[in-house]
Amino acid sequence: MDRLPDEVVLQILAFLQVDDVVHIQAVSRRFLTLGRDNTLWKTVCFEDSKAESLRRRNFLLDKQDARIAELRNAVTALPGPDLTAWDVSQLRGSPQPRASHDPEAEARIQRARALANWEPGYPDEQLDYYEEYLQRHAPIDVAWLDLPKTQATDKEKSREATGSGTLTNADGNVEHLVAPLDDGSICVWDVSDRSTAGVGGRGRLITQSRPGLLTGLAPEAIAESHIKMTETGATECVSIDSDSKKGYFAVQNLLHEVDLHTLQIVSTKRYPWPVTALSEAKGKTPITVGTNWTVHLHDPRDPAFSDSNTDAGGELIGGSTYSHATLAESGPLSIVHDAGLSQDDSSIWIAGRFTSLLNYDRRFFPRLRGTIHSGARIAALGTLPYPLVPQTLDLIRNPEASISALLSARSTPGTTILAAAEYKGKGSLELYGLPRVQPYQNRQTASASKLLAVAPHGGRIVFSDGDGNLKWVERDGFSHVRTFNINDVLPGKSGVQDASSYGIWSSTASELPGQGDIVQKITPMHPVSSSSTASSIGGGRPDVNQSNLLLWTGDGRLGMLGFGPANPLGDDQWHEAVEAGAKTVEGRAKEDAERQYGMAMRRALERNADEVRFVRGLGFMG
Repeated sequence: MDRLPDEVVLQILAFLQVDDVVHIQAVSRRFLTLGRDNTLWKTVCFEDSKAESLRRRNFLLDKQDARIAELRNAVTALPGPDLTAWDVSQLRGSPQPRASHDPEAEARIQRARALANWEPGYPDEQLDYYEEYLQRHAPIDVAWLDLPKTQATDKEKSREATGSGTLTNADGNVEHLVAPLDDGSICVWDVSDRSTAGVGGRGRLITQSRPGLLTGLAPEAIAESHIKMTETGATECVSIDSDSKKGYFAVQNLLHEVDLHTLQIVSTKRYPWPVTALSEAKGKTPITVGTNWTVHLHDPRDPAFSDSNTDAGGELIGGSTYSHATLAESGPLSIVHDAGLSQDDSSIWIAGRFTSLLNYDRRFFPRLRGTIHSGARIAALGTLPYPLVPQTLDLIRNPEASISALLSARSTPGTTILAAAEYKGKGSLELYGLPRVQPYQNRQTASASKLLAVAPHGGRIVFSDGDGNLKWVERDGFSHVRTFNINDVLPGKSGVQDASSYGIWSSTASELPGQGDIVQKITPMHPVSSSSTASSIGGGRPDVNQSNLLLWTGDGRLGMLGFGPANPLGDDQWHEAVEAGAKTVEGRAKEDAERQYGMAMRRALERNADEVRFVRGLGFMG
């Protein structure tokens, strides 16, 4: 084998099972490189994709006996959750134009079209398809970060995170997680990547400020700080400037600028209404601040916003930041700045409880430049620095579309705004292509509940909903990849679902979704960038499968979602051994008794609620 050229070895690997290709990487350095060949894993990903399964299904349907057509049409007419209108028309036997009369040539052409249509990568994008395969098929696990404990009651309880932000390195990859807590303090965790030369951050708590820093209250006033930190309920209340190592934290109608080196407040700005959304802080671009009824530009270089005179005489972008835009409707929840790939990189996009996306130009602020009507109420925005391909260029669902037209659309400069929204009680995943607005709205198969967060993740899009689900779809916005429920890995969960967990705490009498935690914010460890390149960490090669997701949940938890059997934060055997030894037999018995008592009380309350509903149905209660 050592004498064979790489091309021959790769041809042999193409006939092996996936498990064998993974195991062969441990043979030598050469086989490690060949076993992670990008072209090889791109083919493997495609073979297990919905696009290839759809092509094979159509191929088999064409070969079916005509006598089965009536039965097939009758089954197709039945309602099904996984069938689109196009799928139904195809299953009913609509004729398709053929590219060749030779069956083998026709199969090769259709496979090439399906591959070109499925490929998530853009011409100038570097996707690692080995990681893509892992993130599409490997087991999912979530490691929860340790939050500081409180001794306010006789039972030890963890503090709650009221937001999250990230510090990134020069390559744009996340190294530290920054979060305010409900006691008014700020914590910083090390979540840096593992490599062949280091074990990574492992989610260690690096530092914590004093309680009450953000609320201005005494460290002992924990209850008062909790009320102030959780009253507004804003999701985008933290913005981190990785260049200057400054953090911006919104607490009610105050915006605090904090030096992350010393964890001390540098300046504070008061706004007329509670702050509900902050844009990202990056370079010298002013931060966009959204309150209940207004939109402001916050420039730290303005001496009115800073106690220091650093760069006080610098040129301010957009004129005086004292000017503001007034909103006709309340409730901005998410703000994004243009990714800079379109003709104009000074755009500000604002969305929220109103049914349109508002577009401002920073150079002519506060004049409104335009709007995009959605009809849905948007909870979160994200950006993908690549153009949105129109649905008319779908090579599978539109046989008349050409591969050249698809490649031309992919090569056109542009960016895509991702929106997680709610439309008439159901989830709506919305994509808006820029600079020429090309909207696509998935309001049929996204989710049965409101969408809460959205982000690009590798060659896919990930979003969360109100039932605790995390869902991955292809970049077309509707081709499902996989689903994971965050409540399956909550801390302290036994893993066995109580069969009687229904009643007053359930969304319905027979369904379990709606009881547990939800994901409010998703932050990729390696954000998708048009200039993303592989980087070295501490002189070593970055470990595989590091494109994890940082999660902030509705119950104030912080976690890292990873793929594969390993702990997403890395193995810490000493730490786990200490924790295991600390739990005595009596302690474990006490925990088990408390859990059994809680389950018994829950069942009793559920039976009582069912009896109340039964009596009310008989008409004995008003």
